[in-house]
Amino acid sequence: MLPYGILRSSLHEAGLSLAGFIGEASLRAACGSLPPSLSARLGLDAARGAVAAALAYGEGEGLGPAPAWPPRGGSLARIARFARANWYAELAARLKDAASRTRARLADAGLEAPAAREWRFFVNSRLPEKRLALEAGIGRLGRHTLLMAEGPGSAVVLGILLLPLPLADPPPTPTAVGPALDPSCESCGAGGGAGGGACVEACPTGALRGDGTLDRELCLQHWSSVPGPLPAPVEAAWGDRLYGCDLCQEACPRFRPDPTVATSRGVLGPGLSASWLAGASDSEIRASLRGSALGMGWIPPEALRRNASLALRGI
Repeated sequence: MLPYGILRSSLHEAGLSLAGFIGEASLRAACGSLPPSLSARLGLDAARGAVAAALAYGEGEGLGPAPAWPPRGGSLARIARFARANWYAELAARLKDAASRTRARLADAGLEAPAAREWRFFVNSRLPEKRLALEAGIGRLGRHTLLMAEGPGSAVVLGILLLPLPLADPPPTPTAVGPALDPSCESCGAGGGAGGGACVEACPTGALRGDGTLDRELCLQHWSSVPGPLPAPVEAAWGDRLYGCDLCQEACPRFRPDPTVATSRGVLGPGLSASWLAGASDSEIRASLRGSALGMGWIPPEALRRNASLALRGI
């Protein structure tokens, strides 16, 4: 059994104050649609519960120095705030640290401390991370479809730590659980009411439906990593982007990147040279972006090269 106090203290010391807990039954219900083979590979079959954690991301002063490569000369193709450093890697490191601290505390208390390999953690994964975070009560759903955490709003990345032990004592019951819209969204924006809101009005392609869902085929963020021709309304609204879109979040009065948080992992800064990226080879792009949020295996160099070419038109 895992005492709640031990786990909570470990999370705080690892810099994860925005965290909540999911029991075994709720975890299995939330992940029930995953293929059995994937569940087994992720270790869900052995999990006795989970922690959902949100890490507020920063920008500007909160980032370490950007590396000299890839080039930043000339006009920059813009990177969305969440990808200007590898906050996913930062969160993964903190989840690993929290698991290590928990194991050490359990051992010191003479309690069962499962091996490190049994504390599995995931960020930007196949797990339904947003649903689990909502279930854990660490935020509510915004009209822009993103989780709204207390404090930073949607300026967070999400991760999951699977627990190999059940909690010995239940944590406090979350005050906000489930997919209901955040109360601050109900009266936001000039439109107000159902379907209104500042984020809905700010979306240049009309992708947001206003009820916490979106039309993915019109979402600029979605198309950032999809190679090939873009739908006409998406291409027309592309502007100077390289990856991602912040417009719906920038319009939200509760969007607050944390200026105090820092990371040196995968720092890219606000943009990269559009002319260099437009002419770079696949190998050059992969080598230059390795370790960054744009270096993920599912982001094809072809898509980034196309994005940079479009950005050159919009700069």
